[in-house]
Amino acid sequence: MLKTADLYLAISNNTNIPLALELGLPVVFIDILFWMKRQLTPAMRHARSYIIENFPGVSEALRTYGPEMRHPHVVGPLIAPPSIRERKVLSPLLLVNYGGAHSPDIIPGKNTCYPSSMTRLIRDLLPAASWRPETVIIAAGAKAVSSIHAHGSVGGLRVETFPQDQYLDLLAGCSQFLTAPGLNAPFESFAQGVPTSFLPPQNLTQVFQLAVYQEHGLAPRGLNLTELYPDLPISARAPEAEGTARVLELVSRFDADTAARSHMSERVVAQLRRSPVELERHLAAQKSFLELLGPPGGAQAAAEIRRVLASQPSRKEHRG
Repeated sequence: MLKTADLYLAISNNTNIPLALELGLPVVFIDILFWMKRQLTPAMRHARSYIIENFPGVSEALRTYGPEMRHPHVVGPLIAPPSIRERKVLSPLLLVNYGGAHSPDIIPGKNTCYPSSMTRLIRDLLPAASWRPETVIIAAGAKAVSSIHAHGSVGGLRVETFPQDQYLDLLAGCSQFLTAPGLNAPFESFAQGVPTSFLPPQNLTQVFQLAVYQEHGLAPRGLNLTELYPDLPISARAPEAEGTARVLELVSRFDADTAARSHMSERVVAQLRRSPVELERHLAAQKSFLELLGPPGGAQAAAEIRRVLASQPSRKEHRG
Protein backbone atom coordinates (compact mmCIF):
# COMPACT_ATOMS: atom_id res chain seq x y z
CA MET A 1 0.00 0.00 0.00
CA LEU A 2 2.80 2.41 0.86
CA LYS A 3 4.56 1.75 -2.44
CA THR A 4 1.48 2.77 -4.40
CA ALA A 5 0.45 5.75 -2.23
CA ASP A 6 0.83 9.37 -3.34
CA LEU A 7 1.31 10.80 0.15
CA TYR A 8 1.80 9.59 3.73
CA LEU A 9 -0.24 11.52 6.31
CA ALA A 10 0.70 10.90 9.96
CA ILE A 11 -1.18 12.27 12.95
CA SER A 12 1.11 12.42 15.98
CA ASN A 13 2.52 8.98 15.17
CA ASN A 14 6.14 8.48 14.12
CA THR A 15 5.96 4.69 13.74
CA ASN A 16 6.15 4.40 9.93
CA ILE A 17 7.90 7.66 9.08
CA PRO A 18 11.34 6.13 8.33
CA LEU A 19 9.76 3.55 6.02
CA ALA A 20 7.67 6.19 4.20
CA LEU A 21 10.78 8.32 3.68
CA GLU A 22 12.78 5.32 2.49
CA LEU A 23 10.11 4.64 -0.13
CA GLY A 24 10.29 8.24 -1.31
CA LEU A 25 6.79 9.12 -0.18
CA PRO A 26 6.06 12.77 0.55
CA VAL A 27 5.16 13.02 4.24
CA VAL A 28 2.73 15.41 5.89
CA PHE A 29 2.84 15.25 9.67
CA ILE A 30 0.17 16.68 12.00
CA ASP A 31 1.54 17.16 15.51
CA ILE A 32 -0.87 17.97 18.35
CA LEU A 33 1.85 17.55 20.99
CA PHE A 34 4.63 19.68 19.54
CA TRP A 35 4.57 21.85 22.68
CA MET A 36 6.00 18.82 24.56
CA LYS A 37 8.67 18.05 21.95
CA ARG A 38 11.93 16.77 23.47
CA GLN A 39 14.02 15.89 20.42
CA LEU A 40 14.23 16.20 16.65
CA THR A 41 12.55 13.44 14.66
CA PRO A 42 12.90 12.36 11.00
CA ALA A 43 9.46 13.83 10.29
CA MET A 44 10.50 17.20 11.69
CA ARG A 45 13.54 17.23 9.40
CA HIS A 46 12.02 15.79 6.23
CA ALA A 47 8.21 16.22 6.12
CA ARG A 48 7.02 18.23 3.12
CA SER A 49 4.70 19.96 5.57
CA TYR A 50 4.83 19.69 9.37
CA ILE A 51 1.50 20.97 10.71
CA ILE A 52 1.51 21.97 14.39
CA GLU A 53 -1.66 22.43 16.40
CA ASN A 54 -1.10 25.49 18.58
CA PHE A 55 -0.90 25.26 22.37
CA PRO A 56 1.10 27.13 25.02
CA GLY A 57 4.71 26.03 24.62
CA VAL A 58 4.65 25.71 20.82
CA SER A 59 6.52 29.00 20.29
CA GLU A 60 9.28 27.95 22.68
CA ALA A 61 9.62 24.54 20.99
CA LEU A 62 9.82 26.21 17.59
CA ARG A 63 12.65 28.44 18.76
CA THR A 64 14.54 25.32 19.75
CA TYR A 65 13.77 23.02 16.82
CA GLY A 66 12.47 25.29 14.05
CA PRO A 67 15.87 25.99 12.44
CA GLU A 68 16.29 22.24 11.81
CA MET A 69 12.77 21.76 10.43
CA ARG A 70 11.90 21.82 6.76
CA HIS A 71 8.36 23.25 6.62
CA PRO A 72 6.70 23.91 10.01
CA HIS A 73 3.18 25.39 9.91
CA VAL A 74 1.35 26.38 13.10
CA VAL A 75 -2.45 26.25 12.90
CA GLY A 76 -5.24 26.83 15.39
CA PRO A 77 -7.27 24.10 17.12
CA LEU A 78 -8.18 21.21 14.83
CA ILE A 79 -11.89 21.43 15.54
CA ALA A 80 -15.00 22.18 13.53
CA PRO A 81 -15.97 25.88 13.35
CA PRO A 82 -18.53 26.52 16.13
CA SER A 83 -20.95 27.98 13.57
CA ILE A 84 -21.65 24.44 12.32
CA ARG A 85 -23.66 23.65 15.46
CA GLU A 86 -26.10 25.87 17.29
CA ARG A 87 -25.65 25.94 21.05
CA LYS A 88 -29.10 25.02 22.37
CA VAL A 89 -29.71 23.64 25.87
CA LEU A 90 -33.15 22.02 25.91
CA SER A 91 -32.91 20.25 29.27
CA PRO A 92 -30.33 19.89 32.07
CA LEU A 93 -27.52 17.61 30.92
CA LEU A 94 -24.05 16.99 32.34
CA LEU A 95 -21.83 15.48 29.66
CA VAL A 96 -18.75 13.68 31.00
CA ASN A 97 -15.87 12.78 28.69
CA TYR A 98 -12.96 10.38 29.17
CA GLY A 99 -11.94 10.40 25.50
CA GLY A 100 -10.81 7.08 24.06
CA ALA A 101 -9.08 6.25 27.37
CA HIS A 102 -7.12 3.58 25.52
CA SER A 103 -3.74 3.38 23.81
CA PRO A 104 -1.13 0.68 23.12
CA ASP A 105 0.36 1.46 26.56
CA ILE A 106 -2.87 2.10 28.51
CA ILE A 107 -5.59 -0.56 28.49
CA PRO A 108 -8.72 -0.09 30.64
CA GLY A 109 -9.37 -3.05 32.88
CA LYS A 110 -5.83 -4.35 32.39
CA ASN A 111 -3.29 -1.77 33.54
CA THR A 112 -5.53 1.20 34.33
CA CYS A 113 -8.65 1.58 36.46
CA TYR A 114 -9.20 5.21 35.43
CA PRO A 115 -12.61 4.81 33.69
CA SER A 116 -14.22 2.77 36.47
CA SER A 117 -12.53 4.81 39.23
CA MET A 118 -13.70 8.16 37.80
CA THR A 119 -17.19 6.80 37.19
CA ARG A 120 -17.47 5.81 40.84
CA LEU A 121 -16.19 9.25 41.83
CA ILE A 122 -18.79 10.97 39.64
CA ARG A 123 -21.59 8.71 40.83
CA ASP A 124 -20.77 9.48 44.46
CA LEU A 125 -20.40 13.27 44.09
CA LEU A 126 -23.57 13.91 42.07
CA PRO A 127 -25.82 14.68 45.09
CA ALA A 128 -23.39 17.32 46.36
CA ALA A 129 -23.17 18.77 42.84
CA SER A 130 -27.01 18.83 42.53
CA TRP A 131 -27.15 16.48 39.55
CA ARG A 132 -29.38 13.41 39.21
CA PRO A 133 -27.92 10.26 37.57
CA GLU A 134 -30.54 10.30 34.79
CA THR A 135 -29.30 13.75 33.66
CA VAL A 136 -25.69 12.58 33.25
CA ILE A 137 -24.08 10.98 30.18
CA ILE A 138 -20.56 9.57 30.22
CA ALA A 139 -18.85 9.31 26.82
CA ALA A 140 -15.78 7.12 26.40
CA GLY A 141 -14.09 4.69 24.04
CA ALA A 142 -15.43 1.17 23.67
CA LYS A 143 -12.77 -0.50 25.86
CA ALA A 144 -13.33 2.05 28.62
CA VAL A 145 -17.11 1.54 28.49
CA SER A 146 -16.66 -2.24 28.72
CA SER A 147 -14.34 -1.82 31.70
CA ILE A 148 -16.84 0.43 33.50
CA HIS A 149 -19.65 -2.07 33.04
CA ALA A 150 -17.41 -4.97 34.03
CA HIS A 151 -16.54 -3.28 37.32
CA GLY A 152 -20.19 -2.50 38.13
CA SER A 153 -19.53 1.21 38.58
CA VAL A 154 -22.33 2.52 36.33
CA GLY A 155 -24.78 3.17 39.18
CA GLY A 156 -27.65 4.29 36.95
CA LEU A 157 -25.48 6.50 34.75
CA ARG A 158 -25.66 6.34 30.96
CA VAL A 159 -22.23 5.24 29.76
CA GLU A 160 -21.72 4.93 26.00
CA THR A 161 -19.45 5.29 23.00
CA PHE A 162 -20.85 7.82 20.54
CA PRO A 163 -20.14 8.56 16.87
CA GLN A 164 -18.35 11.90 16.59
CA ASP A 165 -21.31 13.81 15.13
CA GLN A 166 -23.65 12.59 17.86
CA TYR A 167 -21.08 13.38 20.52
CA LEU A 168 -20.65 16.94 19.21
CA ASP A 169 -24.44 17.38 19.15
CA LEU A 170 -24.57 16.30 22.80
CA LEU A 171 -21.76 18.72 23.62
CA ALA A 172 -23.54 21.64 21.93
CA GLY A 173 -26.72 20.88 23.90
CA CYS A 174 -25.33 20.09 27.36
CA SER A 175 -25.57 22.38 30.36
CA GLN A 176 -22.08 21.57 31.62
CA PHE A 177 -19.10 19.56 30.39
CA LEU A 178 -16.82 17.56 32.71
CA THR A 179 -13.77 16.12 30.98
CA ALA A 180 -10.45 14.41 31.44
CA PRO A 181 -7.72 16.89 30.49
CA GLY A 182 -6.99 16.74 26.80
CA LEU A 183 -6.77 19.02 23.82
CA ASN A 184 -9.55 18.84 21.28
CA ALA A 185 -12.37 17.91 23.67
CA PRO A 186 -11.86 21.10 25.74
CA PHE A 187 -11.24 23.09 22.54
CA GLU A 188 -14.62 21.94 21.17
CA SER A 189 -16.42 22.87 24.39
CA PHE A 190 -14.66 26.23 24.70
CA ALA A 191 -15.66 27.05 21.11
CA GLN A 192 -19.31 26.21 21.87
CA GLY A 193 -19.31 28.33 25.03
CA VAL A 194 -20.01 25.30 27.24
CA PRO A 195 -19.01 25.66 30.92
CA THR A 196 -16.13 23.20 31.19
CA SER A 197 -14.76 21.47 34.28
CA PHE A 198 -11.87 19.04 34.60
CA LEU A 199 -11.18 15.62 36.09
CA PRO A 200 -7.70 14.37 37.06
CA PRO A 201 -5.39 13.26 34.22
CA GLN A 202 -5.31 9.69 32.93
CA ASN A 203 -2.08 9.70 30.90
CA LEU A 204 1.28 11.40 30.66
CA THR A 205 0.40 14.25 28.31
CA GLN A 206 -2.76 15.08 30.29
CA VAL A 207 -0.67 15.70 33.42
CA PHE A 208 0.99 18.60 31.62
CA GLN A 209 -2.12 19.70 29.72
CA LEU A 210 -3.95 20.08 33.03
CA ALA A 211 -1.07 22.14 34.40
CA VAL A 212 -1.46 24.54 31.46
CA TYR A 213 -5.22 24.83 32.05
CA GLN A 214 -4.51 25.56 35.70
CA GLU A 215 -2.02 28.28 34.77
CA HIS A 216 -4.70 29.96 32.66
CA GLY A 217 -7.36 29.82 35.38
CA LEU A 218 -9.41 27.15 33.61
CA ALA A 219 -8.97 24.43 36.25
CA PRO A 220 -8.49 24.64 40.02
CA ARG A 221 -5.30 23.84 41.86
CA GLY A 222 -5.21 20.51 43.65
CA LEU A 223 -6.73 18.62 40.73
CA ASN A 224 -3.55 17.10 39.32
CA LEU A 225 -2.31 13.71 40.51
CA THR A 226 1.18 15.16 40.90
CA GLU A 227 -0.25 17.70 43.35
CA LEU A 228 -1.92 14.95 45.36
CA TYR A 229 1.27 12.89 45.45
CA PRO A 230 4.29 15.23 45.38
CA ASP A 231 6.47 12.33 46.54
CA LEU A 232 6.07 10.84 43.04
CA PRO A 233 6.95 13.69 40.65
CA ILE A 234 6.81 13.32 36.89
CA SER A 235 9.30 15.15 34.70
CA ALA A 236 8.25 16.49 31.31
CA ARG A 237 11.64 15.28 30.07
CA ALA A 238 11.18 11.71 31.28
CA PRO A 239 11.04 8.93 28.65
CA GLU A 240 7.44 8.29 27.63
CA ALA A 241 7.38 4.71 28.94
CA GLU A 242 8.72 5.79 32.32
CA GLY A 243 6.32 8.74 32.58
CA THR A 244 3.33 6.63 31.55
CA ALA A 245 4.17 3.97 34.13
CA ARG A 246 4.35 6.67 36.83
CA VAL A 247 0.94 8.07 35.86
CA LEU A 248 -0.63 4.60 35.97
CA GLU A 249 0.93 4.12 39.40
CA LEU A 250 -0.65 7.38 40.58
CA VAL A 251 -4.06 6.45 39.14
CA SER A 252 -3.96 3.13 40.98
CA ARG A 253 -2.87 4.81 44.21
CA PHE A 254 -5.65 7.38 43.91
CA ASP A 255 -8.27 4.71 43.35
CA ALA A 256 -7.58 3.19 46.78
CA ASP A 257 -6.96 6.50 48.62
CA THR A 258 -10.15 7.53 50.46
CA ALA A 259 -8.78 10.89 51.59
CA ALA A 260 -7.53 11.79 48.09
CA ARG A 261 -10.88 10.83 46.55
CA SER A 262 -12.72 13.03 49.05
CA HIS A 263 -10.36 15.91 48.23
CA MET A 264 -10.88 15.37 44.50
CA SER A 265 -14.65 15.18 44.90
CA GLU A 266 -14.63 18.60 46.58
CA ARG A 267 -12.60 20.07 43.71
CA VAL A 268 -14.95 18.67 41.05
CA VAL A 269 -18.11 19.70 42.92
CA ALA A 270 -16.76 23.25 43.31
CA GLN A 271 -16.32 23.46 39.54
CA LEU A 272 -19.83 22.17 38.85
CA ARG A 273 -21.39 24.58 41.37
CA ARG A 274 -19.86 27.85 40.18
CA SER A 275 -21.85 30.95 41.08
CA PRO A 276 -23.26 33.08 38.23
CA VAL A 277 -20.38 35.56 38.65
CA GLU A 278 -17.78 32.76 38.69
CA LEU A 279 -19.41 31.15 35.67
CA GLU A 280 -19.32 34.38 33.66
CA ARG A 281 -15.66 34.86 34.52
CA HIS A 282 -14.90 31.24 33.65
CA LEU A 283 -16.59 31.42 30.23
CA ALA A 284 -14.60 34.58 29.48
CA ALA A 285 -11.38 32.74 30.39
CA GLN A 286 -12.30 29.85 28.08
CA LYS A 287 -12.93 32.27 25.22
CA SER A 288 -9.65 34.12 25.84
CA PHE A 289 -7.69 30.87 25.90
CA LEU A 290 -9.16 29.76 22.58
CA GLU A 291 -8.41 33.16 21.04
CA LEU A 292 -4.81 32.74 22.20
CA LEU A 293 -4.58 29.58 20.07
CA GLY A 294 -6.11 31.15 16.97
CA PRO A 295 -9.12 30.31 14.79
CA PRO A 296 -9.97 26.67 13.95
CA GLY A 297 -7.11 25.31 11.85
CA GLY A 298 -8.72 22.35 10.08
CA ALA A 299 -9.23 24.15 6.79
CA GLN A 300 -5.66 25.46 6.81
CA ALA A 301 -4.30 21.98 7.55
CA ALA A 302 -6.41 20.49 4.75
CA ALA A 303 -5.12 23.13 2.33
CA GLU A 304 -1.54 22.17 3.22
CA ILE A 305 -2.26 18.50 2.56
CA ARG A 306 -3.82 19.34 -0.82
CA ARG A 307 -0.87 21.60 -1.70
CA VAL A 308 1.68 18.85 -1.05
CA LEU A 309 -0.42 16.26 -2.86
CA ALA A 310 -0.88 18.49 -5.91
CA SER A 311 2.88 19.11 -6.12
CA GLN A 312 3.67 15.40 -6.50
CA PRO A 313 3.56 13.33 -9.68
CA SER A 314 0.85 10.67 -9.46
CA ARG A 315 1.98 7.12 -8.71
CA LYS A 316 -1.12 5.55 -10.26
CA GLU A 317 0.97 3.77 -12.82
CA HIS A 318 2.38 1.63 -10.00
CA ARG A 319 -1.02 0.49 -8.76
CA GLY A 320 -2.21 -2.97 -9.67
